[in-house]
Amino acid sequence: MLLRKWLSKSLPETYKAVVCVKANEPWQVVDKPMRAPGPEEVLVRVHASDGIWPGIAYPRIPGHEVIGRVADVRNDCSASKREQRSVSRWDHSLPSDGMGDTAIDVRIAALETFGRAKNLNYTGFTIDGGYAEYMYAPETAVVHLDEDMLQRNSYAELAPLFCAGATVFDAIRTSKWNVGDRCLVQGIGGLGHLAVQYAAKMGLVVYAASSGSSKRDLALKLGATEYIDSSTTNVVEYMQSLGGAKLIICTAPKAELISAILPAVAINGTITLVSAATDGQIQVSNLLLNMNRATLRGFCCGCSPDMEKCVKFSTQSNVKAMVQEFPIEQF
Repeated sequence: MLLRKWLSKSLPETYKAVVCVKANEPWQVVDKPMRAPGPEEVLVRVHASDGIWPGIAYPRIPGHEVIGRVADVRNDCSASKREQRSVSRWDHSLPSDGMGDTAIDVRIAALETFGRAKNLNYTGFTIDGGYAEYMYAPETAVVHLDEDMLQRNSYAELAPLFCAGATVFDAIRTSKWNVGDRCLVQGIGGLGHLAVQYAAKMGLVVYAASSGSSKRDLALKLGATEYIDSSTTNVVEYMQSLGGAKLIICTAPKAELISAILPAVAINGTITLVSAATDGQIQVSNLLLNMNRATLRGFCCGCSPDMEKCVKFSTQSNVKAMVQEFPIEQF
């Protein structure tokens, strides 16, 4: 009865969620009891979620790229009173704009994945994520999106922008380059296919490299000026014949492949590793960096201001994630 007094009449008493009990165990679709949001917590009706990485604290509901609509908040939750957007902690994102009683059912929420400080909670890793019909998000993990972003994008297309998209978008945006410079994107997968689009839309001349010819047409369609088949062409020699790449974005999570492509960098160029290669150590020549005055750095997605910029740029520039949708029952 207490539950019914709190819940909106439109909310169910239970919701389905995908639970990982422990590593290498089958995922389970379970019914979870609906509860009142805790202090500084927001109940989100999930419309799409993606993303699972190693390092989950089990048992866990995974899913770190989440988009949905705010379903309810506590009466004392400041998100229901705030009228202006304000920066919160580094561990999560900006709270949504003012969510009064008349607007709460039409707000879109997107949940941030990674913060910039240490020892923090991460959506889908240390706290439950979005592989569920509903999720309880920290108030500071909610980002407001404009409704018109859904006019040209589905929920599923927007969700990957909050990890994969934000990662490569900022990896490119925060590097040193000028319009017309050469950008080499290594790997045309989840990160790479977005990196090609962002780099091309920002004005870089994009060279996409992958093994085999199967991704050639896709890379060119996404905006690459040229596709390099690394199984038949020495990527480093070819790029250096052009003068090298001012920016290299490594997305393929293979240490050997990353190490091999580093010498393609141009003088005063930047190499950014957005991949998560765990199969070995990246090997880099000290002289390569010294003599080219090159910068080698790693990068991951940031917090809410970064994600808001990424989503705005993506929707305005027609950058789209390639997705395949599955209902929760198929997990």
